[in-house]
Amino acid sequence: MSESREEDQFLTVKEVADRLHVCRASIYLWLKKGFPQPLKFGRASRWRSTEVDGWVRSRPKGAYGERK
Repeated sequence: MSESREEDQFLTVKEVADRLHVCRASIYLWLKKGFPQPLKFGRASRWRSTEVDGWVRSRPKGAYGERK
């Protein structure tokens, strides 16, 4: 039995920022507030696309920043 599952891509901070239409600094600020932690490959940081997409779905509609 095989499950259909989205294939993970490993995204750079620039790719994550472009996907979310924000600057790179926003990604680093969000790391302190529940944004998915990156995986480290040597000195490089990479985010799983499925984790980023899941984080976006968990946010209020139209809001990436702070919940008020």
